[in-house]
Amino acid sequence: MAKLSHEIEYLFTLLGVRLAQAMPPGLADSFGATLGSLVHFALASRRRITNDNLVRALGESLSDTERTLIVKNVFRNTGRTLIEFARIGRTIKGGLEEIIVGDGLDHLKEVHDKGKGGIVVTAHFGSFELFGAWVGTRGYPMDFLTGVQHNQKVNNLLNGFRREIGVGLVSIDRTLRPVFKALRANRLIGLIADQHAPSGVVVDFFGRPAATPKGPAAFAVKAKAPILPFVMRRERYNRHVVMAGDPIYPPASGDSERDILTMTAAYTRFFEDCIREYPDQWLWTHRRWKVD
Repeated sequence: MAKLSHEIEYLFTLLGVRLAQAMPPGLADSFGATLGSLVHFALASRRRITNDNLVRALGESLSDTERTLIVKNVFRNTGRTLIEFARIGRTIKGGLEEIIVGDGLDHLKEVHDKGKGGIVVTAHFGSFELFGAWVGTRGYPMDFLTGVQHNQKVNNLLNGFRREIGVGLVSIDRTLRPVFKALRANRLIGLIADQHAPSGVVVDFFGRPAATPKGPAAFAVKAKAPILPFVMRRERYNRHVVMAGDPIYPPASGDSERDILTMTAAYTRFFEDCIREYPDQWLWTHRRWKVD
């Protein structure tokens, strides 16, 4: 039964991908937003989680009306991001320079010139998969640290999209030796690090303790390489803006655990600042605060 369900899941995923790829960009974006609206309507539990998270993080700074609109836009943003991911090959061929602007190329160059590689961390913010394409097509060699989907065919399909960007892939379910090999070769390692991590480090996030992935900082401390925090916000379907934080270098205090905590807190503050400014662009639909 599991094999049959995986086949059905793959076929529906492939159908959606082919449909999105056949559409012109504007129509595809509307299709993604509509999908997000349908999921918003259907998944009451996720609506509640999103609303609860907004209350916990932003409290009385939002009215009920503002919070309701943000919840809707979070789902619409997610739907648009999925469609953009499915169309990523076509988008690259059309020229990313036409649709992505912003900061951060000087940070990438700074780190590349130092020769020790770097850890690019981003969040589930805006069109985060398209952000990976922007880095990958800027001439800086990069590998994505990826998880493995239960459905192997879907996993292969998604990784095929990522390979279209021209980046390498490192599975987090295997040995981490390729990560350090890549850093020694002055490559960038890209990963998303903004969700609850049971074995992570606890740092402040919107005034509350949050268990946060320690991998980015652990890699950085061991390899003596910097963390480069980025997000990319969506202005409209054909305009995205890269927002870059300053590179975060290992403090080299002699206490690796303290250095990991310091670096993790620093990139988490960057994410928080961006989310406060554009709350409808972050994926609030998961339970981020589980330790308080």
